Amino acid sequence: MPIHLPPLSRRQFLTGSLAASAGLLLRSRGFGATPDIDPHAWALISDPHIAADRAKLGRGINMAAQFTSVVEDVLRQPRRPAAAIINGDLAFNTGEAADYATFLELVAPVRNAQIPLHLALGNHDHRARFWAAVPAGDPAQRPLADRQVAMLRSERANWFMLDSLDQTNSTPGLLGESQLGWLARALDANASKPALVMTHHNPSLSPTKVNIIDEAALFAVLRPRRHVKAYFFGHSHRWTVEKDESGLHLINLPTTAYVFEQGRPAGWVVAQVQPKGIRLQLRCLDSNRAEHGQSVELGWRA
Repeated sequence: MPIHLPPLSRRQFLTGSLAASAGLLLRSRGFGATPDIDPHAWALISDPHIAADRAKLGRGINMAAQFTSVVEDVLRQPRRPAAAIINGDLAFNTGEAADYATFLELVAPVRNAQIPLHLALGNHDHRARFWAAVPAGDPAQRPLADRQVAMLRSERANWFMLDSLDQTNSTPGLLGESQLGWLARALDANASKPALVMTHHNPSLSPTKVNIIDEAALFAVLRPRRHVKAYFFGHSHRWTVEKDESGLHLINLPTTAYVFEQGRPAGWVVAQVQPKGIRLQLRCLDSNRAEHGQSVELGWRA
């Protein structure tokens, strides 16, 4: 699977560049401990914008420090998620190789905690440099040779991860006919279980603003397939939970970095898939915010 980063072995972690700084983590949790894992919970993270320089600021925010706080919060959960997804804009601006090197250092504690990690691409990523930095199996086995897509199976739902990166450091996204064709076929072949679709780019907020160039074609795939229950996205650095006219849930994940609108929360989301819906808990970087820890329950459309 091209976007899967398996857990680190003890040897890999100790010989990595984070070994010295992670000593406290190892002493406090231990490699031999068996944590309590929720098999239905997923850590959903978006838009970290990690630069090569950990001191780099974006809109006055230290992005590496904020992402580190999110990683620590994931590992502090009383029941750890079965897996984590980071939904694009892994890199700061233009997807440089050194950005991905720092990103991999910062996510090492997640992998050390034996949490599988799945990565998507956003408009500030660079596909070739990402693939060079994060090798993951035989490229010939990718569902699409030129895109970063995958289906992740779980007991209660399947996740379909798409690649909306068109041009690096250019705002609009594009899926393309081959990717939409793969999505339609994969959804049809797995129609017996709820489907959750994740793409970096958000739907258009107004008729005049284009975020996904072929958005109409995407929703023509999603809406009539009633087993598709939710569309997750990032890109806009906003936390919102909405529903369209077809009953499809539209979930905008918060950024771990800087917000575009003052007053919006930064953080991540715990998604617990239930038999007939999903519970989303917002985890704010600022734990003093009123919405920190609040949950919303969403039922699946019929």
